Amino acid sequence: MRRSTKTICMIVITALLIAMTPAVFAAQTEYAYIRIEGYEGTLVEKTAVPLNRFDLKAYGVTEEPSDYTVLHAVIYALKEKGHDPSKAKVLEANGGSYISSVLGLKAEGNAGWMYVLNDESSWNSVKDQKLEKDDYVVLYYIKDWMNCSYSTFGVADEYEVDAFTTVKLNLKHQVTDPVTWAASNENLAGAVITVDGKKTDAVTDEFGNAYLTFKDKGTHIVSAEKYVDGINTISRPYAYIDVQGKGVAVNIYTTDKTYRACVEPKGFDLAKYDASSECEFSALHAIIAALNSNGFDAADPKIANYNKGSFISALAGVEASGNSAWMYTVNNQTSWFAVNEQPLTDGDVLDIYLLNDWATDTYSYFDMTSIKVQGGENIRVRLYRHVLDFVTWETSVHPYANCEITVNGHKAGYVTDNDGYVNLKFNKKGVYEISVLPKEDNISRASVTVDVTSDSDVSLEQYNDYAEVTDNYLTYMEKAVGKYIMNGDQDNNLRPADEITKAEFLTMLVRASKLDVPGKYRKRYVDVVAGNWFGGYAQAVFRYGLAKHDKGYLYPNAAVAADVAEYALNTAFASDAALSDAQKAVFTEGLTREEAAYLIISYMEAIGK
Repeated sequence: MRRSTKTICMIVITALLIAMTPAVFAAQTEYAYIRIEGYEGTLVEKTAVPLNRFDLKAYGVTEEPSDYTVLHAVIYALKEKGHDPSKAKVLEANGGSYISSVLGLKAEGNAGWMYVLNDESSWNSVKDQKLEKDDYVVLYYIKDWMNCSYSTFGVADEYEVDAFTTVKLNLKHQVTDPVTWAASNENLAGAVITVDGKKTDAVTDEFGNAYLTFKDKGTHIVSAEKYVDGINTISRPYAYIDVQGKGVAVNIYTTDKTYRACVEPKGFDLAKYDASSECEFSALHAIIAALNSNGFDAADPKIANYNKGSFISALAGVEASGNSAWMYTVNNQTSWFAVNEQPLTDGDVLDIYLLNDWATDTYSYFDMTSIKVQGGENIRVRLYRHVLDFVTWETSVHPYANCEITVNGHKAGYVTDNDGYVNLKFNKKGVYEISVLPKEDNISRASVTVDVTSDSDVSLEQYNDYAEVTDNYLTYMEKAVGKYIMNGDQDNNLRPADEITKAEFLTMLVRASKLDVPGKYRKRYVDVVAGNWFGGYAQAVFRYGLAKHDKGYLYPNAAVAADVAEYALNTAFASDAALSDAQKAVFTEGLTREEAAYLIISYMEAIGK
């Protein structure tokens, strides 16, 4: 078929345009990441390295690798920092077999350079270890390879947090089995946290966790160290914290509610509020701004009474009467200034709290106010209280032990230990408020907002002996575990065929019926002692009448009879349903743990729970 000259010209022009157009669909460059840590500081910050292989001959390598390797990444990162890795004073790579010097820091004696790939050791040389997209290499220096180890905050080491929000970091270090040489990363306790090169008071707990709160907008580099006999026994871990926002954090605590706000420290005319201040921005300004941001009309005398700015007698619609009193602290320290005389600036934390009785009660606070965690993640908070010397009027701060801790206003089996700590874990996505009971413990209200960002992945398969669950009860065990009615023992075993004790059954029932569980056990039964794991649940059993007792004896280790189970089930769920023949049959040879799961779940389903 003959084509016209016009058509041929159009084809030629189109071809020319395509040839002149950039290759839009060309493969995009892929990147890996590397960080180089010296003994006392970071030599090269976390750097993105393009996976474009280049010739290594100039760096003393005679056999060119066919892949992009760790050595390529090291060289690229050093060049990005303005160094010339072809010079021995910058890099000694020994033909690519191992690295013995970086920027003059040499491997000598037991000290040396090592590397990990995605937090795992590799036995490959630096020129033989292939890198792929998003791989993360850490080249690190340790003082003594026999007594020191690699440490890490995890491969995901970059965090974005809001000002005044606590970030939890988990520190692990590499432990090598001396027989198999297999390496594992385990929690590291007792390491001192540094921020921007300066030591802090934060030390990792027995779970390897440290909690840090930043008040200023900007970025921070977090690391850690653990010295033994003058040697830092861990490599330098790394976390990059990007803090968003700033201002003054305001927490208003009535006896049963918390109102929070982060306000800009910018003053305004107080005449509308029948008050005045000579401060550019005072505590009174912050209180008014916080009320308004929480939906209150701060100018309404029914909402607040500022007494010309000298003190607060009513706030958030709650008036102080009798011996009750509104008081405040700045950065958890008592202030004796009038609220309109107390200056505030960026980063300050203002707590305004109501005491039930100023003569007997004191201010309390947690070591954090808000934190984000994943479902199933352990967190630890610490409670403090002020103690006032009525002779000198000086205030001291002490951890508050044996204090009941509530979750969303309900007792949940938590109480602070002797050092004021309480460990918590939430499995379901949601926002939880951790608080105290002011009247019960003679303190002001304090609270922590815990934002759980995901559900915990809970399943039978996570337990060592899940395969021992009988097929007939598999569905019920899955539901019991999924609803957090049943969990494993200290060895991570469910023990499905073991006979269940009365204490264990009642505990499952309290969880299933979602009854409040006191953290404190006020001895109600002769045979349940304080400090026993069952104490809080025993208190709930007594409070809600889930079991009859024999002159104060509960017999927590006894087997569970059908009549005892039926009475407990009916009481817990406010029902009069009788057990079915199938449910009664499980008591024939003693109630096992998997049969207990069946009994409780099937009962709940039968009554529509």
